[in-house]
Amino acid sequence: MRILTVLLCVATVLASRPAGAAPPCDARKVAAAARACGELLRGEGRFARDGDAMRRARRVALASDRLAREWTAAEAAAVDATCAAFSASGVDTADRLAAAVADAGASLPGSARCRGAVLGTLAPLCRRVVRSELPLLGDAPGAHDDRQLVLARVRTSLGRALPRTECGGGGPGAADVEPVLLRVAAGALGDATVRSLRALVADAGPEIGVAIEPNEVASDPVYAAALDREATSITAENVMKWGPIHPAPGTWVFGPADEVVARAESQGQRVRGHTLVWGALQLPAYVENASDADTLRAMMAEHIATVAGRYAGRIAQWDVVNEPLPGSLDPPTADGLDDNVFRRLIGPGYVAEALHLARAADPAAKLYVNENGIEVPGPRQDRFFALVQDLLAAGAPLDGVGFQAHLGLIPIGQYPDEATIAASLRRFADLGLSVELTELDVALVFRVGDLPSRLAFQGGYYRSVIAACATVPDCAGVTTWGLSDRHTWLRSFFGFTDWPLPFDDDWRRKPAYFGMRAALLEAALRGD
Repeated sequence: MRILTVLLCVATVLASRPAGAAPPCDARKVAAAARACGELLRGEGRFARDGDAMRRARRVALASDRLAREWTAAEAAAVDATCAAFSASGVDTADRLAAAVADAGASLPGSARCRGAVLGTLAPLCRRVVRSELPLLGDAPGAHDDRQLVLARVRTSLGRALPRTECGGGGPGAADVEPVLLRVAAGALGDATVRSLRALVADAGPEIGVAIEPNEVASDPVYAAALDREATSITAENVMKWGPIHPAPGTWVFGPADEVVARAESQGQRVRGHTLVWGALQLPAYVENASDADTLRAMMAEHIATVAGRYAGRIAQWDVVNEPLPGSLDPPTADGLDDNVFRRLIGPGYVAEALHLARAADPAAKLYVNENGIEVPGPRQDRFFALVQDLLAAGAPLDGVGFQAHLGLIPIGQYPDEATIAASLRRFADLGLSVELTELDVALVFRVGDLPSRLAFQGGYYRSVIAACATVPDCAGVTTWGLSDRHTWLRSFFGFTDWPLPFDDDWRRKPAYFGMRAALLEAALRGD
């Protein structure tokens, strides 16, 4: 009976147009991606057995050409441009899918005959997993439950089929093969489906946030529409920092911050407050020039009570203290903290004091300390870990840790892999804390290669970063530091051209966007 329900849901999606009309564009693309996934896996399986590179190239070319043609036909038959705008191109999808299938073949253990047999087993299963998206496209009743039924049956089929392959007792088991299957299927779906990041977060996965400047959103209706469609969380990029919101004693500029909070609330989006205390940039001169500890303590107490108190109950999380460590190029200090005015006058205990003040101002908000360059194991991460341990031991009300994740920039040219990022997140989560990637962007200016190859790398890397968070239960969210390259701080602050965000200057979705979508779909398929 449940299988009949699944079939009826699929039929409802495919027949949701008047008699004689073509199936919806997105449904046609999902079906085409499902077929290509199976064809490419089957061809890769044969290649693993016979090693005929020319035959393999012909199979890849045929599957890719068919997928691109079906993509074009689906878009030509669409009644509007939505499907073309929200899906990847057929050529890009074909290239990415072929590369993912080749990687899948290379990642499997066992002999050539064993790998070939396993890949052949995966071909029909990949088709079934990708087609499980069809009921979800049409919001069919029970579609999420139906997908889980399909996935459960796929896992059962996988478990039964593997012992019958030519691997013998030393071949991969279902636990080895299932992640490969889901990664390939999620990549195909990430390119094909038109469902937004926000819709996929509703299925599974961490919150997906964007840091914004309210004036930029208000002046650009395309930006506003993309933000509403894609984000589940909003961070004020600058307007809640001390300088913009409290530029002089007794002077408060709440309008832009109020706008951020009200806008997010109107769209049902979470709000992250950023930041209450930061000893580096955008700190007004009257604070920087404070003469003694008592004066500075009074300033900090007033500022936190006023700002956090104003938005009490409306801010989900506060980055209470931002960047307490020295900059990566600054000399180390005896206590490992940045040599700013708060440390110099109040002492290293200022971090705990700020947390206590924030808790008093807003008991409901989750309180974070936010830092850069801690995604990579090493002395900097160790210093931050020791600070967090000290705060917890002292009873400071710390709920979470923010990993800024300006990747490719801090440290310059480094892109820690998925396993490294996940291990770093788990290290802090194991202290009983929530963790988030709070300022994600992926700089390309220091990476060698032409721009198309760098953007392709970035797409796969965004997938890895989101996937790292999705595999850590206590990783609650990922926030990109902007949404479009036209608004990136890397251009405005450093003055160089870079392309670090999911949308390009003209609001077209980049490989980075589709990588994010693939990671969220992978989490949904796993049932995270």
